[in-house]
Amino acid sequence: MINIILLILIFIIIYYIYSSKQEDFDETKIKTAEFAKIKIKEFNHKFYQPYIDKYFKKIDIIDLTKIPVRNDGIIFCSVASYRDKQCPQTVKDMILKAKNPEKLVICICQQNDGADQSCFDNYDLKGAKIIKIILSDREARGPCWARYLIQQKWSGEEYFLQIDSHMRFVQDWDMKCIKDLSSLPDKSCLTNYVANFDLATGLPDAGVNKQLRGPLTIDNKETSEHDGFFRVNSKFIAFAEKPMLAYGWGACFSFSKSDLLHDAPYDPYTPFLFFGEEMDIWARMYTNGWYVYAPSVPICFTSFDRSYRPTFWENPDQGPTEFLCRLRLYYRFGYLKELPEELKIGLDKYNMGNKKTWQEFLNFCLDELQA
Repeated sequence: MINIILLILIFIIIYYIYSSKQEDFDETKIKTAEFAKIKIKEFNHKFYQPYIDKYFKKIDIIDLTKIPVRNDGIIFCSVASYRDKQCPQTVKDMILKAKNPEKLVICICQQNDGADQSCFDNYDLKGAKIIKIILSDREARGPCWARYLIQQKWSGEEYFLQIDSHMRFVQDWDMKCIKDLSSLPDKSCLTNYVANFDLATGLPDAGVNKQLRGPLTIDNKETSEHDGFFRVNSKFIAFAEKPMLAYGWGACFSFSKSDLLHDAPYDPYTPFLFFGEEMDIWARMYTNGWYVYAPSVPICFTSFDRSYRPTFWENPDQGPTEFLCRLRLYYRFGYLKELPEELKIGLDKYNMGNKKTWQEFLNFCLDELQA
C-alpha cells in the first residue's frame, strides 16, 4: 500500500513539473505574440520616418549562396570591434595560439574615433591574412551591421569563426575546433558563452581551465521582459568526451563550416539590433536544418566587463532604429501579419528555412525545457 502511495506521489510531482514548464513555455509564446501586437500599435510613421529613410534604403548585397564553399581548411574569422582597445590583443592572441596561423583569414570591422587604439597595431601575422574594414564610430550601426559587412568579404573559405573583439584563446584552438566539428553531422555548429578572462592579466579566471561553459539553453525567466525575444544561458560543467547538443546559439563564439553563411547570413536591415540578434540567427539556422553544440573543451575566453570601453548604444539613433528592427523580426517569426512596407525591404533574402517550421523550432526549445 505504501509503495502505491509513493508511486502516486511521484507521478503527481512529475506531472506538476511538466505542467509548470509547459505553462511557462506557452506563456512565453503568448507574451511574445502580445508584445509584438503592443509594439506595432506604438509605431508612429511620422516619428520613425527619418530612421526608415536613413537605415532601410536599398543595399547592394553580395549573394553568398552563389559562392561555393571550398575544401581548403582555411578559417574565415569575423571580428567586429567598436572602440575596443582589446581588439589588437584579441587578434594577436588568436594568431599566436593557432596551430596553423597561415590558415587564418581574419576580417576585422574597426569602428573607432580618432583617439582610439587601432585594431591593426603591429603584430606578427605568422602567415595569417588580415582584411580591413575601417569605419568611424559615427558610421557604426551595431553588431549585426558590422558582422554583415564582414560576411560580405567571405570568398569561399571552408570554415567560419565568429568572435567578439575582447577575447583570448587556448593553445591550438583552431585544431580543437576542427576536431570537434569533424565528429558531428553536417550542418553542425560549435557555440557557447565562453568563460571570462581577467583584463589586467589576460588570463582566464581561476578554475575555468578545469571547467567548461556548457550547452546554451533558453532561460525562460529572462524571456519577454523587454522585447519578447528568447535569452540563452549556460552553466559551468566538467569537460566532456564529445560536443554536447545545445538549444541556443551565441554570437560571441560560433565555429562551423561556411555553409552557415548560405543558410543564415546577417541581415543588413537590422541596424543597432542587440537583443534579438541571437534568436534571429538561431531560428534561421534551425529551420534550415542546423544543430548547435557546446565544444568538448574550452576554446577561448571573453571579457564581460564593458566598463573600459564605449558601446554602440551611445549613438542617439540606436533606440528608435532597434525598435524598427524588432518589428521586422516579429514579422519574420510570424508574430505580426502586417508590417510597414519600408521595413520589408530585402526580407526574401533572409527568410526562415524550409527544412523545419517555426513551430518545430519552438518545440525543440520546449523539449529542452521539459528535460
